[in-house]
Amino acid sequence: MLGFRSVFATHHERDHLQRLVREQLDRWIADPKGWDPSALQENRWATIGDNVRALLLQHEGQDGSTSTRVRIVETKPDGQWIVQLTVHSPNARERAAWAWIDIESPDPDGEDPRSRPRLAGTPRFLAPMLEIIDAWDGAARLTTRPVVIRGDEVDEVHRALIDTERRGVLFVAGNDDSLPSVPWTNRIADLTRFTIGMASCYVLDGAATQMLNDRLGQVHAVLPGRLRTFRPQVQLDSAVDGLRHRVLSAERIADDNEQPRLARVLASNAQLQALKQPLPASVARVHRMLERIADDMLVHRLGDVTSKRPSLVPSQPQAAAVETRQSDGQQDGAGAQQGMLLDYLKIKVGIDHLTVDRIDEIVRLIEVGRSSQEAQKDIASRFAQLQAELDEIQKAYHDVKRQLDDEQIENRDAVERLTRSAETERTLRHRLASLGQAEVAWTAQPSEADVSRPDSFGEMLRWLPRLQYVVFTGDPDCAEELDNNDPLGNWASKTWDALLVLQDYAAAKADGRWARDVHGFLENTPDGCHGWPTRRHARDESEEVRTNPAYWKKRVLPVPASVIAAGEIFMGAHFKIAQFAMISPRMHYYDDTAQSGRIYVGYIGRHLPTGQTN
Repeated sequence: MLGFRSVFATHHERDHLQRLVREQLDRWIADPKGWDPSALQENRWATIGDNVRALLLQHEGQDGSTSTRVRIVETKPDGQWIVQLTVHSPNARERAAWAWIDIESPDPDGEDPRSRPRLAGTPRFLAPMLEIIDAWDGAARLTTRPVVIRGDEVDEVHRALIDTERRGVLFVAGNDDSLPSVPWTNRIADLTRFTIGMASCYVLDGAATQMLNDRLGQVHAVLPGRLRTFRPQVQLDSAVDGLRHRVLSAERIADDNEQPRLARVLASNAQLQALKQPLPASVARVHRMLERIADDMLVHRLGDVTSKRPSLVPSQPQAAAVETRQSDGQQDGAGAQQGMLLDYLKIKVGIDHLTVDRIDEIVRLIEVGRSSQEAQKDIASRFAQLQAELDEIQKAYHDVKRQLDDEQIENRDAVERLTRSAETERTLRHRLASLGQAEVAWTAQPSEADVSRPDSFGEMLRWLPRLQYVVFTGDPDCAEELDNNDPLGNWASKTWDALLVLQDYAAAKADGRWARDVHGFLENTPDGCHGWPTRRHARDESEEVRTNPAYWKKRVLPVPASVIAAGEIFMGAHFKIAQFAMISPRMHYYDDTAQSGRIYVGYIGRHLPTGQTN
C-alpha cells in the first residue's frame, strides 16, 4: 500500500535536477542501505543487494524531454518495501522540472480491516535533496525548516494559500512580536519536523501576521501564537470553508508534554493529505508512459531469453573407444575424480566429447536459465504490484461507497433531531408567549460556554479537566487519530456531548437526583441535563464479544488501581459516536459512581473488533 508521497517542481535547477536527485539517491543506496548503486543498469532490472532488485528506466522523448525512474524492491519478512523515484525535465524552458517520490509498504499485519494504515517515514535522501534544490509545491516553498516571513514578504504566503495547484497542506504560524522570533521558529520547526517534502511551513512576524489577516478575513485568520493548517483549495469567500483549516492553540504549542504527539498528528495530517491528492496531470502522463515502457521491457526480455536459448545437439553415436589405462601406481586421486565428473557431465548433457565450444555452450545455457528465472521473478513481482494496486483501488471504492451510505444515514438522523429540536423550541416559545413571557421566549439565549464545542479530538482532550466527575484513562493517540477522518470536528463535538451527558449523570447521582444507570438516564433525562439518543448507546457488548477472547480483551481498559486492583476492567458500555464504515468511532466507559463517584472513559477511537466488522 502507498505509505508516502512527495511531488515537487523546480525552475531554478531544471537543467540539473536529474543529476542532483540521482546523486542523493545513490548516496542513500550506498549508505546507510549498504547496497551497490553501480549495479543499476539502464532499462533493465538488476540485483543491488541481498533480496533487493532495482530497475533504472531512462527515456528521451521526441520533444527533447528526459525522464528517469528508479524503482527499488526490497523483500523483507513482512513483505515488499518499494521505493520509486521519478524525475522529469521538459525541453521547454518555461516549464518546470519535477521529481516524484513514492514509498509502498506492506499491508498491516493481521486481517482486521480496522488496522491502522502503515504510513512510511520520510526517506532519508529527501531532506538533502531539498537542501540543495529550490523545490516548490505550486506556489508554496518546500523546505526542511519553516520559512520566516517579515512584513511585506507576506505576498508569498497569500499566493501559496490561494494557489489551486498546491497539493499539500500549508502550515502558517502567527505572531504579534510578543514571542521571541528564534525560539518560536524553532518550536514550529520541531512540531513540523516529520512533514518534510509533504507540507510547506511559514512563520510570520507581527507585521506579516497583521497584513495577512487583513487579506484573509476573520474566518481564515492566523492568530498570534497559533499554528493553522491550511488544506488545498482555500476559499476565502466562504465562511464554511474556514472550518476545514484547523487551528492549533497556543496552549498546546507551549505544552512541552504535548510536543511528541503534536508532531505525530501534524505529520499524519500532512501525509494523508499528500496520499489522497491526485497526481498532477503532467506527472500522471509521464507515469503512464514509463509504466508502459517497463512492462514492454519485461515482456521483451522474457521473449529474448526464450529466443536466445542455445541448443546442445548430442553427438552422433559412436563406438566407444576402449582405452586401456595403464595403472602406473602414480595416478593422481584428484585427477581421477575430475575425470569421473567429466564423464558424468557428458552423460547428463548427452555428448561424447567435450570441447571448449561445447563448454561455452553449457555456460551460456546456464546463464540463460538464470536470466529466465530472474525475468520470471520480476514479472511475478510486477503482477503482484498490479494486483495490490487493483485490490487497493477496489477497497477504496467500497470504503467510499460505504462511507457515503453511512454519511447519508448520519445526515438523515441529524436532520430529524434538528427538526424535533426546532419544533420543541417553537412549541415552548408559543407556550411562554401565551403565559405572558414572550420577551423571555424570544430573548433568552444559551451562554457561549454551553454552545462551545471542541473542533478536534486534541482540543477535546484538553477540555476534559473541566469535567469534575469524568476521568479519561485511555490512549490519547487513538482519539487524535480520528481527526484524520473528521476534518470539520463533527465527531469531536459529538464525543464532547457524550462526555457532558456522563458529567450530568454523575452529578445527578452525587446530589441524589438520580439513582438508576446511564441508559435509564438517557431514557428519562432530568430537567436541565444533557441528553443523548438511546439508540446510540449500548449498556453492554453482545454475547459474541463478551465470550470471544480476541474481542473482549480489546475492551479490557485501564482504570486507577484505587478502583480495581488490577488496574484494568472490561468496559462493555459505550456511546456510538458516529457510523462511518470501518472507523465508526466509539467511546467506552466504566461507571464507578457507586464507589468513587466517577466515570472512567477508557477508550475513544475507531470501532473495536467484532465478528460483524471482521
